[in-house]
Amino acid sequence: MNSRADAWALLTEFTHSQPLRRHALAVEATMRHLARTSGVTDAADIETWGLVGMLHDFDYEKYPTEQDHVWRGMEILRERGWPEEIIRAVGGHAFYTNIERKTPMEKAILAADELTGFAGACALIRPTKKIADVPVESVVKRLKEKSFARSVDRNYVTRGAEEWGLPVPELVAIVLAAQVPIADRIGLGGVPAADLPDSPVPPEPPAPAP
Repeated sequence: MNSRADAWALLTEFTHSQPLRRHALAVEATMRHLARTSGVTDAADIETWGLVGMLHDFDYEKYPTEQDHVWRGMEILRERGWPEEIIRAVGGHAFYTNIERKTPMEKAILAADELTGFAGACALIRPTKKIADVPVESVVKRLKEKSFARSVDRNYVTRGAEEWGLPVPELVAIVLAAQVPIADRIGLGGVPAADLPDSPVPPEPPAPAP
């Protein structure tokens, strides 16, 4: 069984950018919260969902194009003996792979990825720069503004909510709540975040109950 420390070691081997490392932790937190709020109670299963969140973009910095990103990551995960359920979920978070998302975990990473990054962007333009101060309505409103965080593909957000089975505002609420316990670590707590190390980071605290 691959551990969280193994996932962090793999991420930091390929990802040196601090923003991308923080994004990995943020999506990990969202994935764990999605698992819990959807009724997953087994600790090992919640851990697996978190590993998918941490690893979904681990190859992006080195292989950023659609010809390589995700494909190379999947190859590397297979070469290093990661479970196929994690590999398939990682691959399915990009539309262009045409991997059908069948399991709740595979659908969750689509719901989590772009919206987690977008929620963080919404926090950083607030005076406090705190994710805890971001209202759901503000995120929903910003999603309609094409000029804001234009790198976020809104199709991923809407499709992610559809496949997950929640209206966008309800999914936004889950994403925001998931970030609060780790806000200082990922630069969304109102103070600059320290650089994340190559060594394993502390465990992700559980998000508040919905």
